[in-house]
Amino acid sequence: MNNRKTIDGTQRDNFARYINHSHKPNCEPNIVKGRVWIDAIKSIKPGEELTYDYGDEYFEEHIKPYGCKCVKCTAK
Repeated sequence: MNNRKTIDGTQRDNFARYINHSHKPNCEPNIVKGRVWIDAIKSIKPGEELTYDYGDEYFEEHIKPYGCKCVKCTAK
């Protein structure tokens, strides 16, 4: 979130940990009073995967070295 706060996705009761990265996301995170909310930015069909863009820094360090597998990247 910033230099002093991060989001810890290791907690099993945090269902947001299952939201995957995508370069063409259907959700976006919003921070309100120190809490993170995940908002839909387009219609999401039942059973459709929830995705948001993890950001450039996370992508470069953790995803790019292994190859991005989001729908936009694998459709190429």
